[in-house]
Amino acid sequence: MDNSIDNNTCNIKENPFFLPYGTPYGAVPYDRIALEHFVPAVKEAIRLENEIIDKICSNSESATFDNTIAALEFSGVKLSEIVGAFNALVNARSYDEILAVEEEIELLYTAHRNNVSLNAVLFERVKSVYHGDRSGLDKVQCRLLDETYKGFVRSGANLEGEEREEYRKLTEQLATLSIRFQENSIKDTDAFTLHITDMQELEGLPADVVDAARNNAVENGKKGWLFTLHRPSYLPFITFCRNRELRRQMFMAYNTIGAKGNSFDNREIVKQTVNARLRLARLLGYNTYADYVLAGRMAQNTDAVYSMLGKLTWSYLPVAHRELDEIKELAAQCEGDGFEFKPWDFAFYSERLKEKKYNLSDEETRPYFELNQCIYGMFYVATRLYGLTFKQNHDVPTFNPDVKVWEVYDYDGKYLALLYCDFFARKGKHAGAWMDSITPQYVDRDGVNHRPHITLSTNYRKPMPDKPSLLNFDELNTLMHEFGHCLHGILSNVKYPSQCSPNVLWDFVEMPSQIMENFASEECVLNHFAFHHITGENMPAEMLESIKAARNFNVGYQCVRQVGLGLTDQAWHNIQEPFEGDVVEYEHLATAALRVMRPESGTAITPQFGHIMSGGYAAGYYSYKWAEMLDADAYSLFKENGVLDMKIAQSFRDNILSQGDSEHPMELYLRFRGHKPQIEPLLQRDGIPTICPHL
Repeated sequence: MDNSIDNNTCNIKENPFFLPYGTPYGAVPYDRIALEHFVPAVKEAIRLENEIIDKICSNSESATFDNTIAALEFSGVKLSEIVGAFNALVNARSYDEILAVEEEIELLYTAHRNNVSLNAVLFERVKSVYHGDRSGLDKVQCRLLDETYKGFVRSGANLEGEEREEYRKLTEQLATLSIRFQENSIKDTDAFTLHITDMQELEGLPADVVDAARNNAVENGKKGWLFTLHRPSYLPFITFCRNRELRRQMFMAYNTIGAKGNSFDNREIVKQTVNARLRLARLLGYNTYADYVLAGRMAQNTDAVYSMLGKLTWSYLPVAHRELDEIKELAAQCEGDGFEFKPWDFAFYSERLKEKKYNLSDEETRPYFELNQCIYGMFYVATRLYGLTFKQNHDVPTFNPDVKVWEVYDYDGKYLALLYCDFFARKGKHAGAWMDSITPQYVDRDGVNHRPHITLSTNYRKPMPDKPSLLNFDELNTLMHEFGHCLHGILSNVKYPSQCSPNVLWDFVEMPSQIMENFASEECVLNHFAFHHITGENMPAEMLESIKAARNFNVGYQCVRQVGLGLTDQAWHNIQEPFEGDVVEYEHLATAALRVMRPESGTAITPQFGHIMSGGYAAGYYSYKWAEMLDADAYSLFKENGVLDMKIAQSFRDNILSQGDSEHPMELYLRFRGHKPQIEPLLQRDGIPTICPHL
């Protein structure tokens, strides 16, 4: 991939996006695409979509589902492909020049979507079909019609005059703020390093972590060891380093990302973002931005969200306090009287307690979770459940040299998808793990089923010449989680692009991913891939038992943490007046009622909370716990029939994974499970006795 960029004027006839790709399965030809090709390609795709929209608007015939709704639905397929191809690139390598192009593309795309949604003639035709005779439409078409109409309304189509222009300006402002928030987070993460030259300060750190830090130092022209805030470096450091002062330094640097008062500070962007969202919601007739968002979700309103978060708080908070007390007690035993427990002690002594209680540590399990074996393990689950097979393809051009590509085939040998996997952390890459689509699945008007191209991205430690990439159990869970999202996309089988998986209601999208996490701790799965990467021996039976026994270790603390993030999100998006206060203080106030440990001064999650500030989860972070309730209830059916039961898996595929948004998710869930989701299986799985009787 050529990183050079000269200008935005590129002969469209020579642009690779508009030439025959000549690649396996029509894969994006990243080997022939330069950065300078993207903006002209986006502009041309917008022009082509506008031509189709102009034809829809100028059609002298009465508006129908086919000549208006379906025509509009397929009008933006090329633009979606180009934007999807660019997003895969920018998420993997956020160099400054790429970020500059990202901002231009985001503003072009936002302006275009506004032009479509605020097109009065187009909306009149959509409205005519919406209020017209539906007798000839099937259930899927009716849902597309309803969602298209609601999409226009929720995007300002009913606004007039100055309010329409204000809506346009607000959406463009929010697009810019999102990019700047994201850019600051990446740069503030990259800006910090901990340089160690004294070997004694490395005491407690695993050998592979030390080797990676030495390699990092060499790459940066330094002697000794270099640690960063990227997860493969930060998490083992905060968990195993015996030097408490160094743990403190790393903890404070990580937990003040976006809030250090430097040029990467996000606090002013947070204020501008939540205030712009509030104003947008008010323009559209909602009291708060949360009201606006939740009107289009399974939860429907804030009462349902707060009710769920309240039940979880009352059920898990006492457990969290007991767990923390146990960790503090161990720390006091080790450190002596007068020891003041701090947040940078939590991971360190939590790991010590897990070792003591379950005779289990991450460093003992890592040798059994070599990345390639874990990849085989996730593919094994997909094969057993759905009959899928995976074949690596070395000829598909990729957006980064680290990326590997697999062809995915169905049980009958029919091609289903391409799966791009980008596993390793590197400078400039977005933090965390995610799934995305380069191209969606849909059936075109000629009946051709276009199969999806899916990306799976994580931030694992890159292998070194003499050391493979070894995962801990949490990282294995993350891999299975993101692969669950990928399966949702791979198995999509719908007609219309906007309905393809995983384009479902936001508080349903996490259910297929979280259900996959359950298989990571099943003995019948681990026995097929958890082999020692040197000896080839199976994971010992006692270690398997310890993994299962430790599954609920700190379950209360982890749940309360997630609830706290959900409450933080709701606090920001339920404001009813423009916010001008202190971002950190407001966050701490929002979560005070369920606080397990007092936060350190200056630390906060909001200034780096990309999920809600730049990642699409605004007013929707609760969906992780909502989906966890769904996944526990759904997985209980697998447990009843054998976790690898293909009959249950086929029902899950037919009723959930393949259906996308062709029907309301509650209808799909009821068809699969036979009843509405219940919270009891989640509590049972987590070993929580009961819900607060007052709720």
